[in-house]
Amino acid sequence: MKNVMTGTPRTPVIAIMVILLVGSISSIIIFAYKQTAYAHTFTGDESASFMSVIKILQAEANLVQSNLASNVSLAQDHAKAVADVVNGNHTFGVLPDEVSENNKRVATDVIHSSNALLASVKGEPAPAPADIKAKLDNLNATLQEANAVRLPKDAASNSTINGMATKDLVNETLRQYSYAFGVANVSGASKNTTAKSGDPSSSSNIMNMSAYQSAKALSSQAETMLSQAKSVIPANATATTKATIVKLATDLSQLKSSIDAKDPYEKVATLVMKTIYPDLDAAFRLK
Repeated sequence: MKNVMTGTPRTPVIAIMVILLVGSISSIIIFAYKQTAYAHTFTGDESASFMSVIKILQAEANLVQSNLASNVSLAQDHAKAVADVVNGNHTFGVLPDEVSENNKRVATDVIHSSNALLASVKGEPAPAPADIKAKLDNLNATLQEANAVRLPKDAASNSTINGMATKDLVNETLRQYSYAFGVANVSGASKNTTAKSGDPSSSSNIMNMSAYQSAKALSSQAETMLSQAKSVIPANATATTKATIVKLATDLSQLKSSIDAKDPYEKVATLVMKTIYPDLDAAFRLK
């Protein structure tokens, strides 16, 4: 199928990931407490998916660093999230397999750097901050190299691919926010996360702090990716397209503000499903 914004062929879907949760964008899952949770499949472009996975790994790595001094358990949760994505214990599939198609050495380095970070954060006695920083620097350098060997040269300058990656990041933001409120179970969460009784959609009812931190970080990554997409819009884009992308910046700012304020999950999900996804689809012609 042709890329409708640039006229270039869209990359066929291969195994960068399995379908996220169950169903499509229109799927609605009703939980025991009658809370509605939304899920959808990824956009289907492997370059966009790869770009979003790299952003997710970078966000989780940054959360390792920011939690290390104050809460080692949370730092360990985020280090485990990095290792899970890289090693395939996650809905995104096995990232190194994608890299190894182009460079087996870089694929091996991605695995080693993520596992080394997790081992260091979980080490006894508590790891030295300088050691963790060195591991994080190595991971980030390896991810940059993976980007260079895996992505086509024109991917970063393709507005549609960037728009797809933005949508994937918004999707992951909502998924993590659902975990934060207990709408879905998150495996491997630290035992020190606070579970409160009552309405799971209540703003005071964050049940998993590491997932909440991930949602906050990913909402920022989505804004960054949208800025990249906006910067490479074709010169001949219509006025309507340009106006919709400007509106998207406001949409994502609202998403970030809602998550920062710990708004009820249902409110955030409605914003994503009813406003952000349709605007992304319209701006970048994803449907």
